[in-house]
Amino acid sequence: MKIFLLLFLLVIHVPAQADGGCTSKLQGFVSRSGYKVREAKPCKVWLASDALAIPKEGGMQGMLLIAQEGSMGMLGAVVQVKARLDLSSDLLKRLLQLNNELEYAKVGIDHDGDLFVRTELRMDTLTEADFKATVKNLNEAASKVWAALNK
Repeated sequence: MKIFLLLFLLVIHVPAQADGGCTSKLQGFVSRSGYKVREAKPCKVWLASDALAIPKEGGMQGMLLIAQEGSMGMLGAVVQVKARLDLSSDLLKRLLQLNNELEYAKVGIDHDGDLFVRTELRMDTLTEADFKATVKNLNEAASKVWAALNK
């Protein structure tokens, strides 16, 4: 969870810059994804504004965060910002059940109180097909969590 918070802070505090010769495999996948992407930190952090089916409200909600640090990559999304998150014991129980049900996706609440889903990527074995499948899986996970919030 610390890495999600760290990457989130990088997105907020680091201005977008031009590519500068990035040779990251993930950069290539992101560039060819067809999504509207903003580079938040050169060769390390990208935001896709049109990759998720959940509503975009308040800052990061509904944005797909894509990040890489060394041999680890991460895809994540804020499903609901703290200001709009009404936690009850029933909702927390459902979120924990979803955390068990969702394959290859984690559900959590970050240190700011925002509800998120995320998944990790092994960069040494990641293919473009794997990247696309992971984005699809994360989108489905975010949609299921969003649906649980709005029952």
